[in-house]
Amino acid sequence: MQPMNGIVVLDLTVMTAGPVGTMMLGDLGADVIKIEEIAKGDLSRNIGNAFVGNESANYLSANRNKRSVRIDLKSDAGRMLFLSLAKKADVICENFRPGTVDKLGVGYDKIREINENIIYASVSAFGQTGPYVNRPANDAIIQAVSGGMAATGDSGGEPMRFGFPSPDFGAAALLAYGISAALFHRERTGVGQKIEISLLDGFLFSSIPREGETLLSGVSPRRQGSLHPRIAPYRNYMGSEGEYFFLSCFTERFWERLCAALERPDLVNDSRFHDNPTRVENENLLSKILQNIFRRESCEYWVERLSDFGVPAAKVQDLNFALRHDPQVKHNEMLTRLPHPTVGVIESLSHPVKFMRTPAEYRRPPPTFGQHTFEILEGLGISQNEYDKYLSLGVVRGQE
Repeated sequence: MQPMNGIVVLDLTVMTAGPVGTMMLGDLGADVIKIEEIAKGDLSRNIGNAFVGNESANYLSANRNKRSVRIDLKSDAGRMLFLSLAKKADVICENFRPGTVDKLGVGYDKIREINENIIYASVSAFGQTGPYVNRPANDAIIQAVSGGMAATGDSGGEPMRFGFPSPDFGAAALLAYGISAALFHRERTGVGQKIEISLLDGFLFSSIPREGETLLSGVSPRRQGSLHPRIAPYRNYMGSEGEYFFLSCFTERFWERLCAALERPDLVNDSRFHDNPTRVENENLLSKILQNIFRRESCEYWVERLSDFGVPAAKVQDLNFALRHDPQVKHNEMLTRLPHPTVGVIESLSHPVKFMRTPAEYRRPPPTFGQHTFEILEGLGISQNEYDKYLSLGVVRGQE
């Protein structure tokens, strides 16, 4: 038995943050029913330029362990079908623009009238209220507003967007966490509740401990490339082959071990580098000295030697190499394969939490558009004739 067995989740979310969060619940056994807009469905189905057959790579990454149903929530009949599903659901998730679900007649207050124990989770960019509530936004906009983009990039260069969608993932993890905590609370008290998650709040929370330094000093982190604002040596260095490795000496013990590995004990006693504050003050000089040494051998040599001396170091790898060839990633079994009905076998990242007794399971590939419409409505007691009537009225659609 998995942790979420028996939990029914109605998933109204689109794109990345919401779908990844609900996928995490599905990996742990929840029955996630993906309620899709009747004409085009989840926006991620048609975004980007990476497709496998007719399926977007963005969509395939975030929607396994779900069933898809196409319902027109703007119609009275479609709304009634959704409310029938909501009566039996444990969780509803949505990430429409704030206020949209209330206009559709499927907001928290309406659902609570028919299911007072519901856990209703709303994900938004900035929050459900406030001066930015009506602004359109996505992951990159949150990076800009939060201060994360301003702190990323080379010194003297322009602000840079993160390579991965960190605000989206943070919101996804907080969504799964918040729902899990609310379900635990409901189990103990019998009371449901509404949960609100914003990408802005989650990404700001990820600034710890930089936020403490900023609040204390009133000075924001500067763009410094791979450098650390408070620790040295802590940056990328180039090996003899022109590739990079990252060196992380964040304690005095690591600094002493680094000097031993480089056979430079004189650096330990050098007054310019004898403790971390002086090394930060003289970082440019220190980096020149270290870079001249590191250019003598390859990155692989230095990573191996420094690791032997107990110094944190790692070659800078691209994502494809990390996914396909890194031995630790392989050992951690971070890729899973699922057969898909139209595109063959697909690969995706495995659930990151390792449960010893109740491991994640990958039961369903990402559903095709409307694949389970009749199956789900049949569960409400709707006959084939009734279903055909709904089809003719344009209230629902199945797989086409």
